[in-house]
Amino acid sequence: MSQVSPMAAEDRRSYSVDILDCTLRDGSYAVDFQFTESTIKSVLTGLEGAGVRFVELGHGLGLNAAERTPHPTRVSDARCFSIASETLTSASWGMFCIPGIAELDHLRQAAAAGMRFVRVGVDVTAVAPAETYIALAKDLGITTFANLMKTNVLGTDMVTAAVRQCADYGADTVYLVDSAGGYLPGDVTELFEKVRQSVTVPLGFHGHDNLNLANANSLAAAAGGARFVDTTLDGIGRGAGNTITETFAATLHVQDGRDRYDFRALAELSESVVRPLERLHDDRTYQVAGGVTRTHSSFFPLIGRCAEIANVDVFDLMAAVAERDRVNPAEDMVLKTAHAMAAH
Repeated sequence: MSQVSPMAAEDRRSYSVDILDCTLRDGSYAVDFQFTESTIKSVLTGLEGAGVRFVELGHGLGLNAAERTPHPTRVSDARCFSIASETLTSASWGMFCIPGIAELDHLRQAAAAGMRFVRVGVDVTAVAPAETYIALAKDLGITTFANLMKTNVLGTDMVTAAVRQCADYGADTVYLVDSAGGYLPGDVTELFEKVRQSVTVPLGFHGHDNLNLANANSLAAAAGGARFVDTTLDGIGRGAGNTITETFAATLHVQDGRDRYDFRALAELSESVVRPLERLHDDRTYQVAGGVTRTHSSFFPLIGRCAEIANVDVFDLMAAVAERDRVNPAEDMVLKTAHAMAAH
């Protein structure tokens, strides 16, 4: 009897992964939240036609973020609901939901409009706010994901505890999120394998591309047992961007020869609709340094401002701040760190 090689067994595990495309959500950061209705419709139609069954849209920070943040979208949440419900026939559409930015009524409104899944986003260090949102989503009959943002700031044991807590709340799937794009593929596989030894809830992975490893890390997550992987067309997304939908789908095809996703259609969609979009400038030095120090891109402006005030090297300051607080560094702490560096 022939034996199956360990690599073959690993490959078979990766084939069961589902793509969850968030071009129209995470990608909105890259275009200053200015996706047009035409772009939204084209992306939705193209993704569904290429076999993608989970599509996320809306403001990068989720439901109600256009009203609660200084960055309005061109297309409102309500209009996104209508477009998605009118356009998609077989694929499910969903939205991101951060407790405090979104209220429970916003979740009810989206569900009433036809939303079939929600992704409740909380920092991995403070998951309790997700409880009431997950409970409501389950009551509404919506597939419910918990997204543990900044997973990279904790060790495996604490990540596992956060996953277990979200599972206890009722989450159908829990996402591990490489918010700073600093994981290496071996780190990801080990993390997923260890977490899966302790929990039964399905896992997902959301990677950023600071070190150009988002696709490799997504494959590593799949090899470690991830059930879902987030991707975006052309890798468009916040900061350095995300796992690339068309190349991830193509890699899955290369691995097993199945045509679950039409990678050629996805590549054409990326080329014709997403690549021509005007995008915000992406400072590669900041993004690479952020990946190395595992610093979230939302803190780059604060660190840059404090470095200028104290006249110190911004990337040395980024590294120093990361040693103190990667989760939510306060301005006074960053400034004190900068002044201390200047004094020495």
